[in-house]
Amino acid sequence: ITDFIMMVEGNSYMFVTGPNVVKTVTHEDVTFEELGGASTHATKSGVSHFTASNGVDCIQKIKKLLSYIPQNCEETAPVYPYNPGDESRPALATIMPDNPNQPYDIRDVIEQVADTDSFFEVHQDYAGN
Repeated sequence: ITDFIMMVEGNSYMFVTGPNVVKTVTHEDVTFEELGGASTHATKSGVSHFTASNGVDCIQKIKKLLSYIPQNCEETAPVYPYNPGDESRPALATIMPDNPNQPYDIRDVIEQVADTDSFFEVHQDYAGN
Protein backbone atom coordinates (compact mmCIF):
# COMPACT_ATOMS: atom_id res chain seq x y z
CA ILE A 1 0.00 0.00 0.00
CA THR A 2 1.64 3.21 -1.10
CA ASP A 3 -1.57 5.17 -1.02
CA PHE A 4 -0.89 5.95 2.64
CA ILE A 5 2.42 7.11 4.11
CA MET A 6 3.13 6.52 7.80
CA MET A 7 6.11 8.22 9.46
CA VAL A 8 7.56 7.78 12.95
CA GLU A 9 8.44 10.94 14.91
CA GLY A 10 12.19 11.34 15.37
CA ASN A 11 12.93 8.30 13.22
CA SER A 12 11.50 8.84 9.72
CA TYR A 13 12.90 11.35 7.26
CA MET A 14 12.19 12.06 3.61
CA PHE A 15 13.95 14.66 1.47
CA VAL A 16 15.86 14.98 -1.80
CA THR A 17 19.00 16.48 -0.27
CA GLY A 18 19.95 16.45 3.38
CA PRO A 19 20.84 19.17 5.86
CA ASN A 20 24.51 19.17 4.78
CA VAL A 21 23.62 20.11 1.19
CA VAL A 22 21.19 22.78 2.41
CA LYS A 23 23.96 24.22 4.59
CA THR A 24 26.41 24.25 1.67
CA VAL A 25 24.00 25.86 -0.78
CA THR A 26 22.04 28.27 1.43
CA HIS A 27 24.31 28.60 4.48
CA GLU A 28 21.25 27.77 6.57
CA ASP A 29 21.33 25.27 9.41
CA VAL A 30 18.38 22.88 9.37
CA THR A 31 17.86 19.62 11.21
CA PHE A 32 16.77 16.33 9.68
CA GLU A 33 13.43 16.75 11.46
CA GLU A 34 12.87 20.33 10.22
CA LEU A 35 13.81 19.46 6.66
CA GLY A 36 11.93 16.22 6.20
CA GLY A 37 10.77 14.69 9.46
CA ALA A 38 7.41 13.18 10.28
CA SER A 39 5.97 16.39 11.70
CA THR A 40 7.10 18.45 8.70
CA HIS A 41 5.48 16.05 6.24
CA ALA A 42 2.33 15.65 8.32
CA THR A 43 1.70 19.37 8.84
CA LYS A 44 3.38 21.27 5.99
CA SER A 45 3.97 19.18 2.87
CA GLY A 46 1.11 16.73 3.35
CA VAL A 47 3.29 13.83 2.17
CA SER A 48 2.71 11.84 5.36
CA HIS A 49 -0.85 10.75 5.99
CA PHE A 50 -0.20 9.45 9.50
CA THR A 51 2.45 9.96 12.17
CA ALA A 52 3.32 7.61 14.99
CA SER A 53 5.16 8.27 18.22
CA ASN A 54 7.28 5.11 17.94
CA GLY A 55 7.59 1.83 16.06
CA VAL A 56 4.99 0.01 18.14
CA ASP A 57 2.48 2.84 17.67
CA CYS A 58 3.23 2.77 13.93
CA ILE A 59 2.51 -0.96 13.66
CA GLN A 60 -0.72 -0.57 15.65
CA LYS A 61 -1.87 2.20 13.30
CA ILE A 62 -0.96 0.13 10.24
CA LYS A 63 -2.98 -2.79 11.60
CA LYS A 64 -5.95 -0.49 12.18
CA LEU A 65 -5.67 0.93 8.66
CA LEU A 66 -5.47 -2.56 7.15
CA SER A 67 -8.54 -3.63 9.13
CA TYR A 68 -10.66 -1.35 6.93
CA ILE A 69 -9.78 -2.98 3.63
CA PRO A 70 -10.14 -6.50 2.19
CA GLN A 71 -7.21 -8.90 2.40
CA ASN A 72 -7.03 -9.07 -1.42
CA CYS A 73 -8.96 -8.12 -4.56
CA GLU A 74 -11.02 -11.33 -4.42
CA GLU A 75 -12.52 -10.57 -1.01
CA THR A 76 -14.99 -7.99 0.19
CA ALA A 77 -14.28 -5.39 2.83
CA PRO A 78 -14.79 -6.45 6.44
CA VAL A 79 -18.33 -6.14 7.76
CA TYR A 80 -19.07 -6.12 11.46
CA PRO A 81 -22.35 -7.11 13.09
CA TYR A 82 -24.80 -4.36 13.84
CA ASN A 83 -25.60 -3.89 17.50
CA PRO A 84 -28.92 -2.08 17.82
CA GLY A 85 -29.19 0.49 20.53
CA ASP A 86 -30.14 4.07 21.12
CA GLU A 87 -29.75 5.60 17.66
CA SER A 88 -30.79 9.09 18.66
CA ARG A 89 -28.09 11.70 18.24
CA PRO A 90 -29.34 14.89 19.93
CA ALA A 91 -25.87 16.45 19.68
CA LEU A 92 -26.32 16.67 15.90
CA ALA A 93 -28.98 19.33 16.46
CA THR A 94 -26.46 21.62 18.16
CA ILE A 95 -23.11 20.86 16.51
CA MET A 96 -23.82 22.71 13.28
CA PRO A 97 -24.41 26.42 13.86
CA ASP A 98 -27.45 28.22 12.45
CA ASN A 99 -25.16 30.77 10.82
CA PRO A 100 -23.65 29.13 7.70
CA ASN A 101 -20.62 31.43 7.99
CA GLN A 102 -19.75 30.21 11.49
CA PRO A 103 -17.18 27.41 11.52
CA TYR A 104 -17.62 24.08 13.27
CA ASP A 105 -15.50 20.95 13.56
CA ILE A 106 -16.73 18.30 11.12
CA ARG A 107 -15.02 15.68 13.29
CA ASP A 108 -17.76 16.22 15.86
CA VAL A 109 -20.37 15.32 13.24
CA ILE A 110 -18.42 12.28 12.05
CA GLU A 111 -18.04 10.99 15.61
CA GLN A 112 -21.84 11.14 15.99
CA VAL A 113 -22.70 9.26 12.79
CA ALA A 114 -19.82 6.78 12.46
CA ASP A 115 -19.64 3.50 14.34
CA THR A 116 -18.05 3.79 17.77
CA ASP A 117 -14.24 3.98 17.56
CA SER A 118 -14.28 3.47 13.78
CA PHE A 119 -13.22 6.92 12.57
CA PHE A 120 -9.57 6.82 11.47
CA GLU A 121 -8.69 10.24 10.10
CA VAL A 122 -6.28 10.55 7.18
CA HIS A 123 -4.12 13.72 7.17
CA GLN A 124 -5.26 14.60 10.69
CA ASP A 125 -2.57 17.27 11.12
CA TYR A 126 -2.54 18.67 7.58
CA ALA A 127 -4.32 21.84 6.45
CA GLY A 128 -5.80 22.66 9.82
CA ASN A 129 -8.36 25.44 9.79
